[in-house]
Amino acid sequence: MTSTETKRLVYDLQLRLEKVANKKTRDWWERYIKHNTIFRGVGIPQIREELKQWSAKERIDTLPLNDQLDLALSFFAEKYAEDKLAGVLFLQLYLYNKFDWELLISRFEEIFKNEYIYDWNVCDWFCVRVLGPMIKENGIPCAKAISMWNNSKNVWQARASIVAFANLTKYSEYKLLMLGSCSKLIRRDERFAKTAVGWILRELSKTDKKTVMAFIEKHARYFSKESLENGIKKLSLSEKEKLRKQVYGK
Repeated sequence: MTSTETKRLVYDLQLRLEKVANKKTRDWWERYIKHNTIFRGVGIPQIREELKQWSAKERIDTLPLNDQLDLALSFFAEKYAEDKLAGVLFLQLYLYNKFDWELLISRFEEIFKNEYIYDWNVCDWFCVRVLGPMIKENGIPCAKAISMWNNSKNVWQARASIVAFANLTKYSEYKLLMLGSCSKLIRRDERFAKTAVGWILRELSKTDKKTVMAFIEKHARYFSKESLENGIKKLSLSEKEKLRKQVYGK
């Protein structure tokens, strides 16, 4: 597919999104997300519906799979959050399970290298909607490859090494990978490295409180208040107080 055709298809979906955009929605999201993220003002259900109609009209499913993947990834390079989220939904709904996971990971690494993801909203949607299902379908080899992102200088790629497991914490085979990434990210200074740890610990505490409490006790000095309170949210009052003393020293 030529670059001209790719641009036409991208522009056509952008026009659809702009027609259903709402100023109040835009203003709310821009105040909430920050990170200099620019919004059109379109909710996820609307993005999904416009993507569905666009795909049917343009017969996207008849394109070679590699062209479909290139097209999906091209949306991440666009400036509006909804365009990036359209790329996430494109991958989730139509593509993530049609390629070898190693190929996809190499292509996804380009997204982070080019800094097309730069806020927690797009990062987390990408993790939960695409990376998580990829791990669930492909198992430990895929999980290990994504976990290796925990060393990335790019905070959003590092965050993805943990958040990708947000819906997989009940599967014990991933526990050591999750905790290994958590031990690296909790030591980082960036807020969104630490909050990723809090999120995963909160989910993990639903099935393994003992491991979560031991992790917090071991790494107490690295927790921010925000990451700690999120991590202990599902624990009992006495358990919370015990861990707060470990972190705050009182």
